[in-house]
Amino acid sequence: MSSFKIPTYIFSSTILFLTTFSYHSAVASQNVIIDLNKPISAALLAQYNRDGIEIDYDDTTVLKQVYVTAKDGAIARQLPSGAARKVKSYAFGEKLEVIEDNKEWYGIKAMVHREYEDDEGRHVSANQEEKVYIKKSDVGTFDKVVLTAEDLNILAYLSVGEDYESFEDGKALNDYLKIELIDKAFFEKKRPLAVDFLSKDESIKKRNGVISIPTAGKVVTFTDKNVDNDGYQIFEYVGQIAPLNQYLVSGGYWESGDYKMIDKNSGETTQTFIDYPHISPNKKYIISAYTNPYEQYTDLELYRIKGTDIIPIMGAGFMHWMPMEEPKDIFWARDGYLYLAVTHSAAFWKENGNFNDLNDTFQYIRIKVDL
Repeated sequence: MSSFKIPTYIFSSTILFLTTFSYHSAVASQNVIIDLNKPISAALLAQYNRDGIEIDYDDTTVLKQVYVTAKDGAIARQLPSGAARKVKSYAFGEKLEVIEDNKEWYGIKAMVHREYEDDEGRHVSANQEEKVYIKKSDVGTFDKVVLTAEDLNILAYLSVGEDYESFEDGKALNDYLKIELIDKAFFEKKRPLAVDFLSKDESIKKRNGVISIPTAGKVVTFTDKNVDNDGYQIFEYVGQIAPLNQYLVSGGYWESGDYKMIDKNSGETTQTFIDYPHISPNKKYIISAYTNPYEQYTDLELYRIKGTDIIPIMGAGFMHWMPMEEPKDIFWARDGYLYLAVTHSAAFWKENGNFNDLNDTFQYIRIKVDL
């Protein structure tokens, strides 16, 4: 069996040719170190390209974890060469497990989808555990997964009136809001200027799982239900908003929550918000921003206040940032900006990946209504 070096300029065409081989059951050893500067047989190259470098996913030593820090994501290739066949891609912020250090490349654990023909010519589609290669320059440590100014207004969806549009690859929001990055010192400087119109009527309390709110029109009640799945609901009286003549009640359900404004005259629900309704200092706008852990982005609603009426303007999903859930970390200041402590969506949880262990290293943004 002859051996040869593969010039870079013909590597991609060689790979293209080798993809015509049918799938073979033999797999390359997970311990093999690939060095394209040394001779490699055509048959072995064909095997790598055809079968991948299959590994025992649970019994492979992990050297370290890295994160995709290239803004456009990282491409995983079959072998440690920019001319090698692309196997899959990873998005900014994804965590990868390194199992080989190969000069300018890392070998990482991956689940690869392959389609091939078996020995009887039948089409087979399967997922298999493999080692693939990522350029070291495309990855880094967890603290490098941060927001840039260009990330702030990228949308997953936009809803205006009856119109709803989703954007799989993201789309920039150029209307309604202006969002900018600020530093922590500036954020803390503005905190003493926070404006909040909420006050609490201590006479309204929950008794035996029931909140009773007296209004001019009727008594409004909210009753807790501690039933599994769809029947679960827990309510809390939040307070009253005097400028709008409204009471505010929060609701927690099986996998969601909301805030309801109750008119103090009629007792009717004026508006239901996805999260706490932050009222602008000039009492013209409301912004409600929900940290969505399921989609891993921010759902934001913008409303206009006209008299005591609350009119929806738009709803949007912001792909790349998520607010911290502590109320103290989001506030309107007297300068007319909404200030938020946030993280990049890909870094919302700490490195350990524990669902309840949130990242406590923040960045800071401010939002201004632009209508």
